[in-house]
Amino acid sequence: MPKSRLSRREFLAAVSALPAAAQAKSRTPNIVLFLVDDLGWMDLGCQGSTFYETPNVDKLARQGMRFTNAYSACPVCSPSRAALMTGKYPGSLGFTGHITAILRHRYKKHGRIIPPDDYMFLRHRETTLAEAIKPAGYVSASVGKWHLGSKSYWPDEQGFDVNVAGYDHGSPPSYFDPYTSPNWNPDIPTLEDRKPGEYLTDRLTDEAIKFIEDRREQPFLLYMSHYAVHTPLQAPEALVRKYEAKLEQDDSQFSAVYAAMIESVDQSLGRIIDTLERFGLGDDTVVIFTSDNGGAQAATRNAPLREGKGYLYEGGIRVPLIVSWPGQVEPNATSDAPVSGADLYPTIAEIAGELATPGQTDGRSLIPLLEGRQDGPGRDLYWYYPHYSPQAKQPGAAIRSGKYKLIEYYDPPSVELYDLESDIAEQTNLAERDPANASELLDRLRAWIENSVLIRHRVNPNYDPELAADERPE
Repeated sequence: MPKSRLSRREFLAAVSALPAAAQAKSRTPNIVLFLVDDLGWMDLGCQGSTFYETPNVDKLARQGMRFTNAYSACPVCSPSRAALMTGKYPGSLGFTGHITAILRHRYKKHGRIIPPDDYMFLRHRETTLAEAIKPAGYVSASVGKWHLGSKSYWPDEQGFDVNVAGYDHGSPPSYFDPYTSPNWNPDIPTLEDRKPGEYLTDRLTDEAIKFIEDRREQPFLLYMSHYAVHTPLQAPEALVRKYEAKLEQDDSQFSAVYAAMIESVDQSLGRIIDTLERFGLGDDTVVIFTSDNGGAQAATRNAPLREGKGYLYEGGIRVPLIVSWPGQVEPNATSDAPVSGADLYPTIAEIAGELATPGQTDGRSLIPLLEGRQDGPGRDLYWYYPHYSPQAKQPGAAIRSGKYKLIEYYDPPSVELYDLESDIAEQTNLAERDPANASELLDRLRAWIENSVLIRHRVNPNYDPELAADERPE
């Protein structure tokens, strides 16, 4: 980094010493947290896809830093989003499984373990990202998916000044107005004044742009949380036809509709960035782009990563992460440091001038990485997912330490160890070949669970392997 570039703390100190008029022009940055639902690590041009077209995301990557070893805090959505909002691992929150109205979807009556009876909402005792930076003068909006609890736990009850389209559910009945389906009549109660036939991704972008236009005079946090590219797979017809034609030449993927949804999300990012530029806010805004978990295998191929959403393998938890911060992050930068979605909370808090105190979060600020002052946070990453996922059906936990990753599965019991530096596809289990390393990592994982996880799984007294084999959580 050039020596003339100020660190975040130096910048804040310099701003505070300026006259009031100058401070107004040098205010703390606006923050756009752009979250895509179920977007896979390989689902972007800048990540190597030849099929999906994402010019706006690719441009963002050229303007900032792309993290190649970024992870969600959980292989499914609700716990991962809770981590984003609090900086805490799902295990620390007692919120390790996805929210569902039907409890049997998270439970196998005769499975080897009983998953934690955890909270299916983000408790008010937790300080959300919006609440954390409000003292710094930020106005905040949550636009799109929330999925962190029923009405009393919606964004407007968790510190956000504006809530558009955020409610209980994790996916819309339909992506087209009136947002209903034959099997699911309730629509989106927090989305009003619709245009007949409007497409949800476009409408949410309209709302985000309106928020920027209305609140641009003060620092703002825009949590742009798209429902896309989660099922149901639906997209504008013209875009679908484009990718149907492309499939005839490029068979690296298989869903034209999913590809169209990705391009629609990319267009959304482009429109938001164009709005920032139109109002002269481009240089004063940090844009963070990421996903809540790995790609769903019914929609996309995650190769070279193994498996997808719901799994503790890389395909379920490794996600895209791009941070653009004009004047602070060098263009075309990359970082190979393993980082977590839980790191975004302390990062954003530090950008806003509200430093998280030690022990307040599991995540660590990425500012030293973004400013080129550190190679990585230098700590282990953990996952605790003791649930029978509709996708994976393998409850377990995992630790990543340096280049190694260990997974302990609970049903059936097993331990797997991988060298991700040489085996990103997780094809060679080293647990028996390197027992000392496996034992050490397993001890660290179990110690972390014992000391840090709020609500843990239990042994099932009704375990019956024959009956469990026929049980399928949906």
